Amino acid sequence: MDFQLRKDARKWFKDLSAHYPILFDFYYLCLMAGFASGRRNTQMTSEEVDSLVENFPGDFRDRGRRLVGLLIHADLAYLGIDLDERDTVYRRVAELVDPNSPSDLSNEGIKIMNQYAHGGFDVLCEKFSDRPTSIETFIRKYTRCLSDLSTSEAPRM
Repeated sequence: MDFQLRKDARKWFKDLSAHYPILFDFYYLCLMAGFASGRRNTQMTSEEVDSLVENFPGDFRDRGRRLVGLLIHADLAYLGIDLDERDTVYRRVAELVDPNSPSDLSNEGIKIMNQYAHGGFDVLCEKFSDRPTSIETFIRKYTRCLSDLSTSEAPRM
């Protein structure tokens, strides 16, 4: 299974593409908003997304395990699993992680990560009055958005 970027997200970010060399950059921006808000979108169909890659590309490759850790952290909070519930935590991690895959994620893990990226794009659309057209304005608004989400809307982890 591949990481997926929504087609509408690709259009939404189009004016910033000169500043972000790979599409996975936009995926990452959406993913962080999804993690910060704790929001997943499970309603996306294959016609509404573009497949990107099956592994973390470029500079993200070195940070892939951090992203896997963030996924585990967000997913456990989403499911209401307390870290003291060791057996439940181990079972859930085993469902999300596959050390033999290029990304260290199972198909289920990639599916859930995509859901967070899709949900994060929904959050960005809600928080921004218009799609971004300049990198300077986008970075300011995006940073403020993530800060607000992590202090108010996200489940306590």
